Amino acid sequence: MARIFNNDGNIAIYGRLSWGNFTDWLVTLCLGLIILLTTVSLGGVRPDTQLAILPLFAVLLTLHGIWLAVDDASPKRLSHIPFWFVPALLWMLCSVHWFSPAPWRGWYEMIYALQAFIFLWVLSNNVRSRAHLWLLIIISLAPAPIALFNGFYQFFQEPQRMLGAMTDYGLDLNADFLGRATGAFADPNSFAAFLLILLPSLLIMAGVTRLPKILRLLAFYIALIFFVGIALTQSYWASAAVVILMAIIPWFCFRRLKASLFYSCLGVLAAALIFTAMVIFHPFFKNGLERAQSNEGEGVRLVLWREAFNLIAENPISGVGAGAYRVAFEQSPRVSLADSPETPHNDYLLVLSQLGILGIVLFGIPILYVFICSFSLWRKEPFAVKLLDRGGTIMPPQRFFLSLGLAGTIALALCMTATFVFYIPALTLYGVLTFAILVKTTYKRKLTLPVHWIFRIEYFLLATCVGWSFYVLSSTKLEAHALELRARQQLGHVVDMRVHVSGNAKLLDQVLTLYEDAVLTDPQNADAWLGRSASLCQLYFRSPGEFERLAKKAVVSAERAVEISPLYWKTWAQLGVARSFHGEADLAEEALLKALELAPKNSNAHYYYAAFLSLDSEQREQAMISVRAALDINPKNTAARRLQQKLLIL
Repeated sequence: MARIFNNDGNIAIYGRLSWGNFTDWLVTLCLGLIILLTTVSLGGVRPDTQLAILPLFAVLLTLHGIWLAVDDASPKRLSHIPFWFVPALLWMLCSVHWFSPAPWRGWYEMIYALQAFIFLWVLSNNVRSRAHLWLLIIISLAPAPIALFNGFYQFFQEPQRMLGAMTDYGLDLNADFLGRATGAFADPNSFAAFLLILLPSLLIMAGVTRLPKILRLLAFYIALIFFVGIALTQSYWASAAVVILMAIIPWFCFRRLKASLFYSCLGVLAAALIFTAMVIFHPFFKNGLERAQSNEGEGVRLVLWREAFNLIAENPISGVGAGAYRVAFEQSPRVSLADSPETPHNDYLLVLSQLGILGIVLFGIPILYVFICSFSLWRKEPFAVKLLDRGGTIMPPQRFFLSLGLAGTIALALCMTATFVFYIPALTLYGVLTFAILVKTTYKRKLTLPVHWIFRIEYFLLATCVGWSFYVLSSTKLEAHALELRARQQLGHVVDMRVHVSGNAKLLDQVLTLYEDAVLTDPQNADAWLGRSASLCQLYFRSPGEFERLAKKAVVSAERAVEISPLYWKTWAQLGVARSFHGEADLAEEALLKALELAPKNSNAHYYYAAFLSLDSEQREQAMISVRAALDINPKNTAARRLQQKLLIL
């Protein structure tokens, strides 16, 4: 009969009966809860979600401080590896303050990076036993069944219905995503990356002699479901990544060269044949492949990558600034798209273009060094050891966890070449988890801490203060972002439905209230000031006779946005619009020309100038030239199309 206590007096699975071990279990559960909630909430892409989950990071650091205070290990040691990323975070902070033309957006990225650092710090120092690590791995796999169920349902039904039921706000997915599985995420690329990061772990669990046979069979079955889920996303970069992974994973699972080579070739052939057959015999996949090859589909990556390289060439050391890729793309003199991208769909190019060579070096060298050291240790570890209590062999735990970490890191690296991992907090946390497994299995903790009770109290107070200070700082930025995003969506709906003309005052007042709350929450958010100015301008259609006072407020809001971001074309364009409503024609034209100077290939910049010129009958011809330029850049600009028709009639 199995005993609850072993020979050392430890409880089975739970471990040592102590306050330190109990707190470590709480830390592990908190880490798992953060991963779980972030994943099932659209991957954490909404600021509303980030704001709701943010207190958990403060709780996590508080629990970490309690653990430092009550754990009786002597000597008390911490990992030194997370400190290697401090210079990168400091460089990112400098970029936000001094180099970025959109510092408020840089703060969002800074918050994501700090969350990842907190997660790495706690995971590297806590989660002390294999039982803790296994619990965290199981929790990290738990969102997969939910996402897969949603993905299968979305492929055969309507994607937005399931996701809409999971949120408390309206969710309209891009029309291009119809018929494509998005799982618990807002786009199929993120869902494919999520499955790709987890797929190697399942294949290794199934392929090596470590777990019981029934669990290995279950892992293989789940891996097949993951394979189908990736196919249903119709993300063809992910299909290529699966083929590459099928060539790599067998080398972690088999000792002999012939077996590894055989299963590697077999996996590549099977994956390639399955994906090819799906494209040939199913119209969804055939149409999806045709769409992917166009600039409206995955082919747009080539446009984004070329422009990212151009931005890197122009700013090789410092980059364009944290959070400023979209601003730089909108103001590019070389290229323009109907929808401005947040990222080049390649995280390496994103870091290079925003933080420069120094940024990619500071972030990349520690990761690469840990990976090389882990791979070197993995090669030295024995492939299998004999069991004493029964026949056969088993892979030792050190090599097993190294295999999971190495394969997961390779999968993450592949995803980062073709999609936006860093902009999806859930995927970033999974990447940190795989990297932390390498840290925990490769390096010993070297930082020795004093164990006197005074120092224990200081550790607790320091961790708690840092955690809640991070919450206070980040919550204001995220709350303002959430309010501005919701107001922007509602304002777009108001304008599209022409509610501002119909006389329904309540909707526009709600939008204005949201913007007012956003600028009060974070006065440095230029997007909120721009939205406030734009919504005030819309009030002209409701009461033109009383508009002079409101127009002045619109001008003041736009001027505040220009003060925050004087190198952003949209701040100058909105200032021109506000001054035009206020009757300052000369100043309005000056601001609109400044916007055109900053963004010569931006369709909306040309449209705003054309709309201003159209107010003067003597400049109708010049207005027609500007509106044609707007449509040449973006033929889908409906506002410019309506203005052109109006000018042709007049």
